[in-house]
Amino acid sequence: MNIIFSQEKLPAEFRGDTADIGLRPYTSEDGNPSDRNRPIGSWNQLYLWANVWDSSTKREGQDASATLQWNGSAPSTLIAADAAANLEMMDNRYTYMRHPILLRFYSFVGLLLTNHQNKPLNDDLDADGGYHARAGGGFVDVNLAIIPVYVWWNPYNVDMSMQGGDGSPWGAYFGEYRFMPLLTSGNFDVCNIGAWEFYGINESWMKDLTRKYEHPMTPYNRQSQGKWKRWGMRQIADFGASFRTDTAISNASIKKGAIPVLKSGEIVIFSPPLASSEDIVTIKRDNTDSYVDGLPFKEGWSANPSQVSSYAVEWKAGLLYKNLSGSGCENEPYSGLSNPIGTATASIDFAQSYEEIQGTYLDPEGDKTPESHILADRFTENHDAHSNKLGTFVMGAGLMNISGNTAPIQLQGSSTEDPKAFEKYMPAVLNLNWGVWQKPLVDKILIKAVYYNNPGNPGQENGQKFKEWLQGKEGEPDKDPEFVAYYGVSVKWGKPPVIGAYPEGKDYRAKTWQHSSPLFWGGQMPTASELGRLYSPYQFEVKNANSDFFPITISNILSNDGTRLSPFGGPGAEQVNKIVAAELPFQQPSSLAGFAGCRLTPGWYRSDSRAAIAKRFAYQSGVPGVGIGNAFADPMLPADKVFSHNEIMGDAALGDFWDHGLMINDALWDSWFASSLAARPSSLGGTGREELKTVLQQAFSTDASSNRASGIANRRFMPDLQGKPSEAVVEELARTDEGYKHASKYLTVAGGFNVNSTSQRAWEATLLGLKKRKILYSRSGRPSVLNNSQTSFSRFGVASSDKSHVDDYGSIGVTQGIPDGEAMAWSDLRTLSDTQIRSLARNMVKEVKKRGPFLNMSDFVNRRLQSGEMGVKGALQAAIDESSINSTFDELSDMVIAPKGGYPNQDAARGSVYTAAPGYLIQSDVLAVLGNILTTRDDTFTVRAYGELANREGVVLSRAWCEAVVQRGINYVDPVNSPETPARQVNMKSGALEDTELSAVNKAFGRKFNIVSFRWLSPEEV
Repeated sequence: MNIIFSQEKLPAEFRGDTADIGLRPYTSEDGNPSDRNRPIGSWNQLYLWANVWDSSTKREGQDASATLQWNGSAPSTLIAADAAANLEMMDNRYTYMRHPILLRFYSFVGLLLTNHQNKPLNDDLDADGGYHARAGGGFVDVNLAIIPVYVWWNPYNVDMSMQGGDGSPWGAYFGEYRFMPLLTSGNFDVCNIGAWEFYGINESWMKDLTRKYEHPMTPYNRQSQGKWKRWGMRQIADFGASFRTDTAISNASIKKGAIPVLKSGEIVIFSPPLASSEDIVTIKRDNTDSYVDGLPFKEGWSANPSQVSSYAVEWKAGLLYKNLSGSGCENEPYSGLSNPIGTATASIDFAQSYEEIQGTYLDPEGDKTPESHILADRFTENHDAHSNKLGTFVMGAGLMNISGNTAPIQLQGSSTEDPKAFEKYMPAVLNLNWGVWQKPLVDKILIKAVYYNNPGNPGQENGQKFKEWLQGKEGEPDKDPEFVAYYGVSVKWGKPPVIGAYPEGKDYRAKTWQHSSPLFWGGQMPTASELGRLYSPYQFEVKNANSDFFPITISNILSNDGTRLSPFGGPGAEQVNKIVAAELPFQQPSSLAGFAGCRLTPGWYRSDSRAAIAKRFAYQSGVPGVGIGNAFADPMLPADKVFSHNEIMGDAALGDFWDHGLMINDALWDSWFASSLAARPSSLGGTGREELKTVLQQAFSTDASSNRASGIANRRFMPDLQGKPSEAVVEELARTDEGYKHASKYLTVAGGFNVNSTSQRAWEATLLGLKKRKILYSRSGRPSVLNNSQTSFSRFGVASSDKSHVDDYGSIGVTQGIPDGEAMAWSDLRTLSDTQIRSLARNMVKEVKKRGPFLNMSDFVNRRLQSGEMGVKGALQAAIDESSINSTFDELSDMVIAPKGGYPNQDAARGSVYTAAPGYLIQSDVLAVLGNILTTRDDTFTVRAYGELANREGVVLSRAWCEAVVQRGINYVDPVNSPETPARQVNMKSGALEDTELSAVNKAFGRKFNIVSFRWLSPEEV
């Protein structure tokens, strides 16, 4: 594989013009693919991932985001989200996609009271002795703040700049109408209605709490004229903003900070910048200004709503102070008052259909958000052209097209144009349909007088003090909003949610790192079924802060203890702020299991079919969180099947699940190997490239002074020129389309090990042979050599830390993070003691006796297609788990789950929620080191023979014993067939298994055995 991936392009048989060639195509019994656009895995994606380190070579169609960016010593990456923003096509033919992962998106809801300004009190009494309500004194304006907060995670082992190859910043939608339209209602709209209502709350409004209106709920629009002076137009730009290190707003101008760089594994919170309310409104050029990237978010969040109080917008104007709850006026005997005062309430609800979106109170029909601008229906269950159903929370993010959205666009009923805010979406558009809402977000919240400070003493009715009280002269609104609710999504965390998860009382935790990882595209499920909620990596959170049995604060939502920020989860969650969980390789891996970090997805294809688009964006097929070399069963697949259809999607075609991991292991482990003969960096951490031919010349040089080991990075492979000149071998292997086919005949394995061995001592010797192995780790982003006296394994080719989080931090629990700022919170490095190695060897023997003999390496690596424990994981993983190597995770009893949500394979869903997390040793971690020497058969045999000479009477006159060591070679018995000719081969384009033209002799006898040594034995040796 290393030679084939070192070419400028894949050979023709691995490429297609309109569809990708899979590592193993879908096939039916007649050998024809059932769907050419959905191959199992992707040769092209594997090729791009293996070469992502190579910044010196740009391949056809690639842009600057395709490879790592090297500064001379350490690599970093740009965002490569190669997808069309209009969702019509997703073409990732030229790059391996990578982007930050959304860990949390919350909208915090706050209420804020302000003086009803610029309407002086009319001192003239009405004929009935009262004051007209048109007077402004004593009235309070109710304002609402919707405060968006993002938490982005760079999961990769290199730093990530949040921009694309052309300099476009990373951005996201943040207007609430893009996700779930919000409706408002209340019983406090009594402003300017008349004298009767002046004395109390309008009776009709008291009784009609179900009347709901849409409200812009965003202050970012320049106010218009006439009846729109208060409400303004709905603005496209409210729905798109980039992310910056800092953003300063003053004097109606913006100073944008730099595009942020997220350190490897870093988790960062972004929130709106500080500004005055006047600056927020006037910062836009006009009321139709789309202004993409006009209001960038900044890094950080103080967990205090006061910092964004300027973002509150007027909801209702002119509520009498005496109608506030707790105003002290509840028992005042105002004449003609038939309804109680002090009961003003507000409600906010999620719209569930288009009919509910009525516009505003001022113009119920004219200020209506067009259906074309509401994303809440894109993947709604049962949605079609005749349905008005809403109910899907949609998150869109990607690289912003800041130059292509300059034309003014306004959201009006006649508008059907969708703003092209993004040139590229992230591959995983988050779609979570949580169904019909059980209750409003904010349900009849009392507008409390405590929001309004020092109102003074009203004095006697009609007196001067009373007039001043009506004017609010002695009162000042509280400058801080009152936090009343929040809603949004978050990645699931280890412990059951304490607050906020929807629906309440449900435990939807999953083995997130194994089968519901947000790193991979599977799991972006639109439907609200129990099965979908269990399998999704995200959970929806919605909470009314004033209705809980204990106060909910922004602090205990974003942080566990007020000191360590824990944006990976909510209360009771992991206190971590750095996790490296995905690899972008620093050079090509030198073993098959070294490719475990490559995302197992289908490759690129071109199609204008909506169903095909949906398959790419919400692709399931049992895509695991960890890839090649692992064999965790997926709970969506029956234990004895590699395919299952689960009706969990709005589009039935999205419910297809294939066991990617099992089928790719089957395709690779007995047909391919990683020789380590590959183009590579010319120095550790350097920017130069050492070409394949140079590496081959070093590997097969016959010059006694040369260091052949420098050419073959995998030291267990020894060169065998087969009697040819080294120059001829190099030329043969360097051939563009054919060289990769011949590598195996020029390499032999030193110290191969048969996995069918039942000798514990043999397993111990093999595993302990890894002791003191030098490995690479990242020091400040630069590869460095770690000299270790123990037996160490790493999830990545270059470990994220030089410390094993389990062993080096002792009392620091795996869920508590690591205080050392130089170390990752969850290190992928694992160091095993000799005792643990011996335990692993002992349990490997048990697994061999239980499952063996293994007929091939795929049989050894994969799980069995059967129910029970052997159908849950591979043999090596089972031995690891039985050896208590991962006990640090598994012994956290409240982190071990047994979901009951109707999974086809319940056994696969049981276990620690941390299964396969960084630092949780998995079998690919071990196979990445040992995989190249493992085999399921012996090729070297010791044969002893005995002969005797006897006379006619049967008396033995002489005896002889001899011993020969014979070894299976690469050549066939009949030389008519070349060594690289297989007995059968897979057609890469059709998936069919085809016979080759072997001679009858070779079909019968196979490869030739060679006598390696021979000796006569003495009687004492027998």
